[in-house]
Amino acid sequence: MKNTKMCLASLVLMLASPLVVAQDKEAETTSEKSSNVCVNSRTIRNFDAFTDEHIYVEERGDKHFFFTMWSRCAGLRNSLGIGIKDTTSRVCSKSFGEVIYRDMGRRLTSCRIDTIEAVESKEDAKAIVEQRKKDKNQAEKNR
Repeated sequence: MKNTKMCLASLVLMLASPLVVAQDKEAETTSEKSSNVCVNSRTIRNFDAFTDEHIYVEERGDKHFFFTMWSRCAGLRNSLGIGIKDTTSRVCSKSFGEVIYRDMGRRLTSCRIDTIEAVESKEDAKAIVEQRKKDKNQAEKNR
């Protein structure tokens, strides 16, 4: 009797597992399409820190990205070099990726990446910064 209950429980778990995995894969695919943009840190060839919160990154293959930091990163705008740190060589939106840079005091500083967006060009990234600045100013006026 005891073995029958254990076998039945194992069978139920085995049958349920593929369903859970299938649902997880479907949710993951939907999420990736909408917001999961990734950059290979080994193929970055150019960057420009527009503000202490926004960075433009160019990857080999003429790919362009716009990074928004989790919070303001003091000295990022004036940094001379950046590095990207994550558990792998790819950094993605909403992951644990960080930008490593030397601030004006020459200290090595890190700042967490919040979102990464694919853009068409550096000019498009600049336009996003300007639009967000306008939106923020408008929101403050409306208070």
